[in-house]
Amino acid sequence: MVGAIVPTQTDAGFDDFIDGYFPLAVSISHLMQRRGLNFARLTLTHAPIMHIADLHPDAPVPLNITAGRAGMIDQMVLMVQAAGQTCRLQGHASWRWLDGSEAGRTLDPQTRLAEPAYLQGDAMRADEMPPFDGGVIQRV
Repeated sequence: MVGAIVPTQTDAGFDDFIDGYFPLAVSISHLMQRRGLNFARLTLTHAPIMHIADLHPDAPVPLNITAGRAGMIDQMVLMVQAAGQTCRLQGHASWRWLDGSEAGRTLDPQTRLAEPAYLQGDAMRADEMPPFDGGVIQRV
């Protein structure tokens, strides 16, 4: 979009999309860089996911998922701290695997979105961020 204004760290709430097909941590890192954010709280709902254990983080996603598993994030709230091209994620989520398998207590940040996902976010200041306790996404 020509003439679009990119929000800065001082902007509060925003709506955006993150890329699918990349590991979740990478897609969120792209968002943080695009918006010029160092700290944010993000909320995703109804986002399809896939996890293919041996797929390298920069490998293309297969057209047909014949290995691994597919699922759905029902809701996720993340606190994000970005530094350059990397970011730390911590938060709570509810998700499920469509094959009915056990989802575990934490979501691997290398899990990929199966398609782009809509999210809502709030830019944060460093003093507004909770302490990072190991940087995990826990099941609620």
